Amino acid sequence: MALASVETSIAQILNNDEKVREVSLSARQIDDHLCRQIAEAIKANHTLAVLDLQGNSIGPEGAAHLCDALRINNTLTELNLENNRIGDEGATLLDELLTINNTIVSLHLELNAVSPKKLAGIYSKTLLNTQPLALKKALPRIIENDPQMKELDLCEYAGQNISCQMLADALKYNSTLLVLNIANANIGDKGAETIAGMLRRNNSITELNLSNNGISLHGVKDIADALKTNPTLTALHMHNNKVGDEGSRVFIEALKSNDSLTMLDLKQNAVSGGAMQALQSAISLNSQPLGLKKALFRTAANDKTLTEIDFSAHQNMEQSAVLLANALKLNTYITILNLANAEIGDEGAKALASVLYVNKTILELNIPNNMITVYGGRAIAESLLDNQTVNDINCANNMIGDEGAAVFINSLVTNNSLIALNLELNDVSESLMDEIEDALFLNQQPIELKKNLPAIYNNTEKLTVLDFSEFDGQRYHNDNSVKLLARALKHNRVITKLNLANNNVGDAGAAAIADVLKSNKKLTFVNFNANSIGDRGCVALAEALRLNTTLTKLDLENNNITAVGAKALEETLQSNNYLTQVLLKYNKVSQNLQSEVQIACAINTQPVSLKEVTPRLRAKDESLISFDVSSFDGLKYYDDTAVTILAHELKGNTTITYMNLSNNTFESEGAKALADWLAANNTLQELSIANNTIGDLGSNHFAQALKTNGGLIKLNLENNGIGDRGVEALIDALSINDTLAHCNVNRNDIATSLLSELDDAVALNVQPLALKRVLRQIQDNDPNLKALNFSEYDGERYYDDLSCRIIATAIKDNDHIRSLNLANNKITHHGAQFLCDALEDNGALKDINLNNNNIGDKGARAFAAALGPNEQLEYLWVENNNIGQEAMEQLNHALMMNRQPATLKGCVDKLYANDPTLTVLDFSPDDWKGKVVDDNAMHILSKAMVNNSVLTSLDLCNNQIGPQGAAYLADVLRVNTTLQKLDIRQNQLGKDGGKQLALALQQNHTLDWIKVDNNGIPFEICEDIEAAIKINAQPLTEKKGRKVEVTEDADEESYKSIEYYDEVNKAVLSDAMEHALLLR
Repeated sequence: MALASVETSIAQILNNDEKVREVSLSARQIDDHLCRQIAEAIKANHTLAVLDLQGNSIGPEGAAHLCDALRINNTLTELNLENNRIGDEGATLLDELLTINNTIVSLHLELNAVSPKKLAGIYSKTLLNTQPLALKKALPRIIENDPQMKELDLCEYAGQNISCQMLADALKYNSTLLVLNIANANIGDKGAETIAGMLRRNNSITELNLSNNGISLHGVKDIADALKTNPTLTALHMHNNKVGDEGSRVFIEALKSNDSLTMLDLKQNAVSGGAMQALQSAISLNSQPLGLKKALFRTAANDKTLTEIDFSAHQNMEQSAVLLANALKLNTYITILNLANAEIGDEGAKALASVLYVNKTILELNIPNNMITVYGGRAIAESLLDNQTVNDINCANNMIGDEGAAVFINSLVTNNSLIALNLELNDVSESLMDEIEDALFLNQQPIELKKNLPAIYNNTEKLTVLDFSEFDGQRYHNDNSVKLLARALKHNRVITKLNLANNNVGDAGAAAIADVLKSNKKLTFVNFNANSIGDRGCVALAEALRLNTTLTKLDLENNNITAVGAKALEETLQSNNYLTQVLLKYNKVSQNLQSEVQIACAINTQPVSLKEVTPRLRAKDESLISFDVSSFDGLKYYDDTAVTILAHELKGNTTITYMNLSNNTFESEGAKALADWLAANNTLQELSIANNTIGDLGSNHFAQALKTNGGLIKLNLENNGIGDRGVEALIDALSINDTLAHCNVNRNDIATSLLSELDDAVALNVQPLALKRVLRQIQDNDPNLKALNFSEYDGERYYDDLSCRIIATAIKDNDHIRSLNLANNKITHHGAQFLCDALEDNGALKDINLNNNNIGDKGARAFAAALGPNEQLEYLWVENNNIGQEAMEQLNHALMMNRQPATLKGCVDKLYANDPTLTVLDFSPDDWKGKVVDDNAMHILSKAMVNNSVLTSLDLCNNQIGPQGAAYLADVLRVNTTLQKLDIRQNQLGKDGGKQLALALQQNHTLDWIKVDNNGIPFEICEDIEAAIKINAQPLTEKKGRKVEVTEDADEESYKSIEYYDEVNKAVLSDAMEHALLLR
């Protein structure tokens, strides 16, 4: 655009052309000089509203010219200076201009190198120009906290679009403005939200007028929420908005947290009468004393942390008392209410009385100096007829008078809780004050006492037991209450039992009851358990009991009694014959002294015999060596208590050796007492407690005692309800005890196996100690125990038949013991039989020595029979045992057989019996089991083969047969007609043995196979044997008529073989071989 165009626009401005409201000179290369011309034109203009100068070269100087013009011009509202060169310098000039210019509402300075902060400030001032002039003038003063600025009224600027945000921002930190009126500004819910944000920060405004602003429920919620934290606003005008009932409820809820608002105007807001009344009630709370509102809310909410309300010394509290009363009726935590000096008057007193009718938690009511007359006093007093919780009422310095006091006295007849009532300075007569004091004293005692006193005084027949041991929920019995009780009991002739346990009775109370006992003829039981009685009270009771003849039980457990009081009781019991039980546990009394007192009491209930023997036991009477109470005295059996007393008296006794407590009634407790005494006693030798009921537990007690007792020999536990567990305990104890020789547990329910085990355990105690000490090793199969030597006399006991039974039982399954020496003892054939029974199972024992015993023929035969199945025993020494020849021969034969190979021992009987199944015999090494066939074994085998007609094959290879064994075999071959095969290699036959076989084969016609290698037989003899075998292999007809001469035996014994012909006398041969066996 040409320069003339700029000039044209300037001319238009100067001419005040009303049609020209806007002028655009953007991008016209306008500099500061041209800008000055434009500014001069603006000064004279009063029609232009919009001027656009963006995209030029206007600098700070040009900005200054424009500022000068705008100080005069009052019509221009929009100025665009974007994209020029104004900078912060020019912007500062414009900023200063806006403080006095009230028309510019839009000023654009972008792209001018102006700082953001400067731009923001200018923008705010232009925005401020859109607001009413009063607000624009007031805002700086508000921001600067002008102390003179107390009130701001904007209600006259309706329709001017007041900026709530600007106002709110200024007021957030203001502390001087008190009254703000923005009624009729049509701020709506959005403006209400902004004002609410301000109220959350502002703590100075006390009155706010938001009437006629179109505020609905949404805005109400924002304002109400702000009130919860605003502490200063006292008046809020919301006339002619859209609050409604729901909005009023929002305000009521907010008022629970707000304590300052005392006026809320909601007229013309569609709020119902009921809602308005509720709102006014909530508002009225804020006019009460500071803190009352919060207390009321907490009280109504039953806040368990609020237990006391104190608004003493507040004036005009009558209405406050009414409000409190309404909240207190359902409260269950407030215990103290203090409205002293609060001017509540009769109306307030009546309101509080209505509370006492229903409230069950208030304990203390403090209302002195409150202008209460007889009417208010009567209301309080009559409420006590139904109230049983309040215990302290202070009505001092009021105007209640005698009439009101009389109502209090009447109420105290049934009221049991009130223990303190202050009616001083109320014009009440002295006599009525005394009556009140007596009634209150009675109320200070436990309720049950108050209820029962008339019946005690009147000797009501049904009242025979007084039980005050259970806490009534309010008061324990103490010395004062017991004194009241004692006064009544002195006249009572019915009550037999008095229970004062679990209270706070001290020495004075105990002394009061003691005074009663001196003359009372009915009480049999007094219980002072868990009180505070010391020695003084205890001594008083002891003195009274010297005169009392009816009390049988006195419970003093859990008190403060020491040895002084306990000694007094013990001394009294020396003359008192009626008291049977005194309980002193959990006092400062030693266990021994308690026991002495208990014994002194218990003796009064025990059998006569116990009373008689006690002095002798205490005197250590040496003539007292036995004690027998097994016969009923017609009055009393020995029960647990009696036995416990007896055991106590027996401590230290060294004279009694026999005691019989059979046929009584004591159980495990009595058994324990006896067992505890027995554990340390070594004098008693015999104890019988048959026919009692000690059970397994009692048996266990005795078992424990036996582990340390070293004197008891006989124990009779017959018929005592003992089972397996009780006997198991006894068996265990006998593993340690070495003295008990007799233990009778007959007629108890015990397994047979356990009875046998107990018998064994007892039996072991009468055996030599060496056996008991080693028995466990035998039973446990100790691999290190190879030999048992019981041949030496221990100075007390010999080994006998019972010993053998014990040893046999233990050794039956033992795999390691090889030798058993029982020589020089007292063993008969019975003991021998026990050992024989063990040999049936024992496979390890090889040597038994029974020399110098008395097993006799029966014992010897028993061993002979036992050796049949037993293959291990090789040596049995039985010298000097009264054994006859025949029995000895049987035993020797059995022993001899046991030394032979197992195969030989197993086949002899079959050979004699011609068992048709036995056609082959093999004595090769695999069948020897460590034993070889020698000459002795060969003699046994040959004797069995003499008459055998079944065996066809005999293998004797690799044994120890010598010339004598060969001779025995040769004799058999001379008569045997069935043997066909014989293997006798690798033996020790030698020349003589070979010769015997060769000669025998001359008479044998059946053996057709023989092996004799490795026997040291000369070659020529082997050839003779082979030649004989070859002949035997020929037909039988070629062997007939042959005669052989038999040479003498190789070892030149007296026995010689017989001449054989075709027929040989086998009976003669058999007898000859038997004779040879005996010689060997």
